[in-house]
This record gives sequence, C-alpha cells and structure tokens, in this order.
Amino acid sequence: MNGTKAQTPKVAIIGAGLTGLLTAHGLKKAGFNVVLFDQEEGLDARVRDWPISVHWALPNLKSLLSDSALADFPQSFTNPHLEYTPEVESMPCINGQTGEVMLRSAMPGLRRITRQRLRRILAAEFNAAGAIQWGKQLEKMDVDGEMVRLIFADGTAAEANYVLGTDGASSKARALLFGDDEVARAKPSGLMCATGYPRHGDPAKVEPVVNLHPLGAVTAGVTSTCGVAVMYVDDPKDMATWTIAWIKIWRRSKLPEPPAKKGPEALAYIKATSNDVIEPFRSQIEWTRETDGCYIDEMRTWVPVMWETHGGRITLAGDAAHPMLVFRGQGFQHAVLDAERYVQALISVRDGKSKKEEAVQAYTAEVVERGAKAVTQSLSEAELSMDLESVQKMLLAKMGYARTA
Repeated sequence: MNGTKAQTPKVAIIGAGLTGLLTAHGLKKAGFNVVLFDQEEGLDARVRDWPISVHWALPNLKSLLSDSALADFPQSFTNPHLEYTPEVESMPCINGQTGEVMLRSAMPGLRRITRQRLRRILAAEFNAAGAIQWGKQLEKMDVDGEMVRLIFADGTAAEANYVLGTDGASSKARALLFGDDEVARAKPSGLMCATGYPRHGDPAKVEPVVNLHPLGAVTAGVTSTCGVAVMYVDDPKDMATWTIAWIKIWRRSKLPEPPAKKGPEALAYIKATSNDVIEPFRSQIEWTRETDGCYIDEMRTWVPVMWETHGGRITLAGDAAHPMLVFRGQGFQHAVLDAERYVQALISVRDGKSKKEEAVQAYTAEVVERGAKAVTQSLSEAELSMDLESVQKMLLAKMGYARTA
C-alpha cells in the first residue's frame, strides 16, 4: 500500500480559493494526491463575500466536483428556492440615464452563487482530511530533480511533483516564476470599484431590485456603472430576511480619492458621490448602513505572457494567470476552464499519453492565449460601457454573456 501511495503524483496548489479548490476536486477524482496551501489563517479569516454568475462554464464546473460537493452545490445559490427559467437565465442591462432596459442578454444555464457559500462546500472534504494547510505564505520555489520544494514564511517547507498557483490577482507564485519582475505585476486599470451588502430588514426596500430581475441587473451608458443583485435569501416568503449586493464602478480620474478603502468613511464617500445614479440603484446605496459593510478597490488586470513551467512542474490558473475586470462575468468562467484543462493535462501525463513538459506547456500556452484575449476584452468592455453612444459596440450588445475568448 505504501508503495502505491509513493508512486501517486503529488500536486501542491497555492491558494484555497475557488480555482484551487475546484482543481483539487478534479485531481482527487482522478486519483492524484492533492494538498492546498493558503496564506489565510482559516476558512473564516476573510469574511467578504460577493455574488458570481456561472453560465457557459457550468457543465465544466460540475464535471470537476465530487459526488458530495455536486449534491451540495445548490446550497451555494444566492436564492436556492428560485426556479431557473429562460427568463431567469438572463440579465438585463439598464440605460443609466433613462432607466429603460437597453439589452436583455440570455445566459443559458445561469446559476448565481455566492463565493463564500461555494467555497465552504468545496473546502469541506479537504478541510476534514487536513489537506488544506492554513497560514502558509509562499516565499520561494526551488526545482530539485522531479520535485518542487516550497518554502513558506513560517520556515516550513513542502515538496510536490507539480505546483499550481491559484493565489489570485497579486499571485506570489506568478511573481516567483518571473523572478519578481515588473512584467508579472497586475496593473491598475484606472477603474475604481465599490461594493456593499445591505440587509434592509424591509421588504419594500428589497422589492425594487427583485422587480428589475430575480437575480440582478446592471447599468451602462454613464460614467458610473452600477449593478444590484440578490445576495442571500434566508426565508423565500419574507424579503425582510434577504440581503442585497450592489456594485459601483467609475473612472478614478472622475472623482476625488476615497478617504478609506472600507468602513463608514468609505460608505459616506460613496453616498456623497452617487447623486447621479438612477433608481433603484441609488437607493440601495443610500439605504446601506455602516454595519452592512462597504469596500472600495481599484481593479487591476494582467495581460498574461508565457511563463517558465520548469519542465511542466509549475504553472498558474484563474486570477493568478489572467486577472480581468468584472464586465460580462467572464473571469470565473475561464478559471473553471483552467481547472478542468489542468486536470486533463495531468491525467494525460499519468496515463502515458503525453510527456509532463509537453502537456503542461501546452496547457499553459492555451491559458496565456485565451486569458490575454479575455483580459483585453474586459478592458474594452469597460471603456465602451461608460458612453451611451458606444454601448452598442460592446460584446455584451453583440453576443451577450457568451464565451468570446
């Protein structure tokens, strides 16, 4: 038994976010020995949550999940009680000046999830088995023969046959692959993003959002692009128990710098600078209380270029490989595709159909090509979305939320 286990390839995943956990599920199903390393102290260390749309990548996501995670998957939905019909599987885009619906894009297979709920489902079996090591901040990666040695800030080390960096837009794994070169750093987009999560406790304040669409809606054609969405539904019969999520995006050059990135000062700043936002988006911001939470960040992107895979031993996936803007909801879709294709590459090597270097190099080249196109498209969509005359030139207007990279 020990001999069999010793021959099983070990994969170390840096980052226990959605991309890392999805990949871990796919690898475990395929018989690989998987361990995840995350710099946070535990699953509850980061409380911030947000809704995510899964649409064209939904079949790919489901193919990665274990039977238990697949059975629990509906529990991650923002509204687990909602019946998904063709009307629900769409997203309206509202004229930010008039409030009229400009576009209604079909999103076949759409499921709206929250990041934290899905992460808990994905992490459950790995946490229980001790396969997630928390508090592990990566500092160094050394290739030694067939193994990669990982050195962490706490002085500990680990070895694996393969390493996959899924540690987000500011990926340390990516920085190490490029020798901390400037070329590997995510670049400021010039676009600020604020989010808030009000739990109004009043059905009359929730109804305007639900009346727009059961899941959410976005605006376009103005310099402050906004979105509202249902975030949590506790009791489907009582909207007083529902939580709403809102987002506001604007050009950094158009407004003074925020006094804080989160908390009461951040919220006060957003309220004071949102008088030009149309209803019901403006009221959702105005009704947000200090206890509901407000966060402000400048969105960053990185157009990927080919990195060294060290003979197929190390590569990247998800935001570590191609951090992009939120426009058209493509980022998570491509992360799911990365996870599935990485698993397929390692299976091909294990089964003797491909050599390690060739399979991982091919995976990486495809991720770079696809990711570069998707990141560039997200930047273009952002620019076009903020001018009413250019909205019809958006991919959103031409192809909706379909895959275009």
